[in-house]
Amino acid sequence: MNRKLLLLPAILAGTLFATACTDGTTVNTAPADVSGITVTGRGEVEAPSDTGFFDVGVQVTAATVEDARNRAAASADAVIKSLKSNGIDQKDIKTTNLSIQPQYDYKNGSEPKITGYIVTNTVEAKVRKLENFSKIIDDAVKAGGNDARLQGIRFGIEDNEKLIEQAREAAMKDAKKKADQLAKLGGVSLGDPAAINETQTTEPPPKFARAVPATGLADAATPIEPGTGAVIVQISVRWALK
Repeated sequence: MNRKLLLLPAILAGTLFATACTDGTTVNTAPADVSGITVTGRGEVEAPSDTGFFDVGVQVTAATVEDARNRAAASADAVIKSLKSNGIDQKDIKTTNLSIQPQYDYKNGSEPKITGYIVTNTVEAKVRKLENFSKIIDDAVKAGGNDARLQGIRFGIEDNEKLIEQAREAAMKDAKKKADQLAKLGGVSLGDPAAINETQTTEPPPKFARAVPATGLADAATPIEPGTGAVIVQISVRWALK
C-alpha cells in the first residue's frame, strides 16, 4: 500500500499530520491538550419497580425421547396458556431453554447406561402489572403440575426516562462539586467543560428466587415483594482551566 506523508499548516497549538492511504482512509494525529481537571459524578434515583420477570417451565423424565417430549410439550403448552389467560401478551413470553438430555445409570462402577431422557422447556414471562405477579406465577405453576419448575424472579424499572433525567442532573452536580473542590485545592480556576461522557444503569441487579415446588401453591398465594429499584447515571467530565 502506497502512502504519502503530507505536512499541513499548524492548527491551534500543535502541528497536524495526515497520512493518506490509497484506499481513501485518512488517519489524523495531533498533540492533545490534556490539561484540566477530570472527575466522575454519580447520580442515583430510587423508584418502585414497575416490571417483573420470571422463568417458568417444565421438566419431564421418561423412558424414551418421544414420551418425554410429548409430556413436556403438553405441560409447557398448559403453562403458556395459563400465562396468556392472565393477560400476558404473546410478545412478553419468550422461550429461553429447550433441551433433551439422556439420563444415565452409573451403578456398580460399570459403563453408564441410558435409563431415560430428560426434556426441559422454559419460558421467560414479562409482567407489566405487578399487582397480578403472584397470581400469574401460582397459576402457571399449577398449570404445569408436578412437571413445573420455577427458576427465578427479578424486577426492573421500564418507565425510567424522567428518572434518568433526575439522576443525570444529580451526577452533573456531583461532578461539579468535586471539580470545584479540586480546583480550589490546586489553586486554579475552572473553565468550561471540555468533554462529558455518560454511563447508565437503568435496572437494579436481578433478584432471584429459589426453585419453588409445584405442590401447595394452589392453597395459598405466594408472597412476593417487588421492592424498589435504582436508576444510576455516572458522568465523567473534564474541565478546562482558565
